[in-house]
Amino acid sequence: MRTALMLLLTAALVTAEPAFAGNKNKGKGNDDSGSEVTSLLTKAVVVGLITAAERAIIGDYLDRERTAFAGAQPLPPGIAKKVARGGALPPGIAKRTFPADLLIKLPKRPGQEWRVVGTDILIVDITSNVVVDIIKRAL
Repeated sequence: MRTALMLLLTAALVTAEPAFAGNKNKGKGNDDSGSEVTSLLTKAVVVGLITAAERAIIGDYLDRERTAFAGAQPLPPGIAKKVARGGALPPGIAKRTFPADLLIKLPKRPGQEWRVVGTDILIVDITSNVVVDIIKRAL
């Protein structure tokens, strides 16, 4: 299912390339449209949505160990809007890692890491700092 979704998304972005190229560099004489499409593919084709099993593990942990995330405050509205699936985490945003005893219970995600930002739980791609998925107001 994920592979089919990735292929469909990739095909849609690749076929949309002329639309990006035509708007960006009109009349400038240089055609740098390939880099924009590559950037979109990097942001859009990120696999790893949070599964129901992972949500259940996190929910059970939070029910038992509420003090692990004590003092978590929601992000200010302007910053909260910037934290979205497929977008990069804003630089300098306060983020915390998951407790080790919770990470042990969750399946391994090579190239990704769990983060707590405000009261949200995120999976972030390590290399690009792109938000893969979010559980909003989990804490």
